[in-house]
Amino acid sequence: MKKVILITGSSRGIGKAIAAEAHKEGYQVIVHGKTDSKELENTHRQLSGSIKTFFDIGNKEDVYKAIKNIISKTKRIDVLVNNAGVAKNFIADIREVDDSKALEEWQTNVLGSIHCIQAVITQMLENKTGSIINIASIKGYSNLATMSTFTFAQTKAAIVSMTKSLAKTYSPQGVRVNCVSPGYIETDQVKLWNEDTFKRINEGTLLGRMGTPKEIAGLILFLASDKASYITGSNFLVDGGYTLKGK
Repeated sequence: MKKVILITGSSRGIGKAIAAEAHKEGYQVIVHGKTDSKELENTHRQLSGSIKTFFDIGNKEDVYKAIKNIISKTKRIDVLVNNAGVAKNFIADIREVDDSKALEEWQTNVLGSIHCIQAVITQMLENKTGSIINIASIKGYSNLATMSTFTFAQTKAAIVSMTKSLAKTYSPQGVRVNCVSPGYIETDQVKLWNEDTFKRINEGTLLGRMGTPKEIAGLILFLASDKASYITGSNFLVDGGYTLKGK
């Protein structure tokens, strides 16, 4: 029987790369987007046999309804990857924080992840097996905290803390919970950056470049697999050595 994996926010970027790698490895892949976008449909078509779903992870009722519908078709979800997230507040001074943007970040990044876990945990516990992988960020590390991503970073630090709390509670019952904190990755968002930003990041990374979504996906699929059966409650930093170089 194929293992079933749900990757939130998998219409593009890191999420799409995870979905593609999971498809190659023989998973029953569930691709997700907030809306039924062209990007989501394209990903669904490219991954033959995948299941497409769309719902707002920040809305608990929508999450429960959609995941219940998925489980009625697949009978189970073996792996949940909480990848969907948003960054809204980009500031230079705490007085610039926009409350509505900060709340959207928390609603999506933290509560959204919680909602998805709430919706899958019962059947994982019943089956006495499961793997939950939360995507945090390099910005969740205290030594890399900056004002520019002030409220976003807080949500990612919360994801790390949440991962450890969940691992302590559910690992003895067969459900492993881990976290991955990517550094600077080449996604659609970075296309908006200026040349100086690219230069600073590349010079500040030991490997001299940004990572690719596929490089994150490889670790995710390892953590999802039985090869990682003794790993739980861990946070994996994938940053090309950015934190060591100290830029």
